[in-house]
Amino acid sequence: MTAIHRLRLMEHCRRAGGAGAVGAGLIACALVAGISALLPAKRQLQETRVVVDEARRQVQAPRPVTPVKTVDEQLASFYQHFPDRTQAPHLLEKVYAAAGEFGLQVQRGDYSVADDRRAGLVSYQVLVPLSGRYGQIRGFVDQVLRSVPTLAVDELGFARERISQSRLDAHVRLNLYMARM
Repeated sequence: MTAIHRLRLMEHCRRAGGAGAVGAGLIACALVAGISALLPAKRQLQETRVVVDEARRQVQAPRPVTPVKTVDEQLASFYQHFPDRTQAPHLLEKVYAAAGEFGLQVQRGDYSVADDRRAGLVSYQVLVPLSGRYGQIRGFVDQVLRSVPTLAVDELGFARERISQSRLDAHVRLNLYMARM
C-alpha cells in the first residue's frame, strides 16, 4: 500500500468514527461466517454430485439378459412348489401337532378331496373343529400357515355360549393344495 492510500484509509476511518469501526467489524465477521459455512456445503455438493453420477452410470449400464422361460417351463417351476400328494398324511400331522402345541382340543376332522385336472392340483379340504381360547386358536392358525406353505384357510368361525366365557368353539376349514403327479 502506498502512503497516499494509507492516508486516505485513515481519513475515512476517522470520519466513520466508532460506528464505522463496528460496521467494518461486522462485515469482517459476516465474511468469515459465510466462508466457513459455504466451503463445507460446497464440498458436500461435490460429493453428492459424484454419488449421483455413479448411480446414473449403474442405472445406464447394460444388465445381463436372463432368458425368458417358456410357458411350460414356468408352469413346471410353479408346480415344483407343491408337495406330492403322497405327503398328505405327513402334512396333516403338522396340522394336528400345531393344535396340540397350543393346547387345543380337536374333536374330529372331516376330509374331502377334490382333484382339479385343469389346474393340475389336488385339494384336501379339512374341517377342524376346535375348542379353546382365541389366542390359542389364532396361534394355531398362524403356526399351520407358517409350517405348511401350500395350505390356505378357507373359513374360520367362532362361537361361544355366553359373552363372559373365555373359551370358544371354532371351526377352521383348511385347504391343502398338492401336485397331482
